[in-house]
Amino acid sequence: MGGMMEFEKTGIYPNKLKISSKKYDHVWRIKVTDEIQSGVLRIKRGVVYNYVLDEKGFRIQEVRDNVPISEWDEIGMTVIMND
Repeated sequence: MGGMMEFEKTGIYPNKLKISSKKYDHVWRIKVTDEIQSGVLRIKRGVVYNYVLDEKGFRIQEVRDNVPISEWDEIGMTVIMND
């Protein structure tokens, strides 16, 4: 959570999710807009993960050639307030 520039414009701190992958050596930044949110994580326009963020936590599913190749894995999260 955080972002002083956006806070100055809107008066609220934005919720953002930062996801990093050692396997792909890549970092994604997603703006959290709803309590329940789902989508895909891409590298060079190709989908590598499906994700779901809900009351149960954050879960991902690996994708190859647009076909899920793994079960949903729950990923631990750390909340950081940044000013």
